[in-house]
Amino acid sequence: MAVSYANRGMSFEHLIERTNQQYFMKGIATIQKVATPWKVIRKGKQIVSAFPEKKSTVDFIGIYNGRAIAFDAKSTRERTRFPLSNIEEHQFNFLKQWKNNSGISFLLIDFTKKQEVYFLTLSELEKWWNEAEKGGRKSIPYEWFVENCNLVKSKNGILLDYLGVIEKCKTS
Repeated sequence: MAVSYANRGMSFEHLIERTNQQYFMKGIATIQKVATPWKVIRKGKQIVSAFPEKKSTVDFIGIYNGRAIAFDAKSTRERTRFPLSNIEEHQFNFLKQWKNNSGISFLLIDFTKKQEVYFLTLSELEKWWNEAEKGGRKSIPYEWFVENCNLVKSKNGILLDYLGVIEKCKTS
């Protein structure tokens, strides 16, 4: 089993934020959570509503090893598949454009019920995305992740060492 963070009360994104703090403190990388801009509606001083002002890009952006890095973190409670509908088209397009401009793009996929996180390269995602657009599968089987992706683990004092996986993958 990969990193067990469920018992520590951490959400997946919070775990990544803690990991990013560890990377920063060790001088490995500078990666920040991208804030979603919110529009707040007030009646006097009272907040009556709030909603995202515009579509966000991806969850995290930064610099690693002299290269720009952008990725999104996705969770699924499904045991047997990851639904591609969890990824917004504008996020996919952003990651693709980032990669086309020599950045590193990928997704971290959290299978919540299995307590496993997988590193999905943009190249592999593109294959599944394009196939789905042609009428093929609308999800990626869990077994495919097990056989084809790197499981992200705690390593070298880092909670979720996803940057260690970059060294194993061809993400550029």
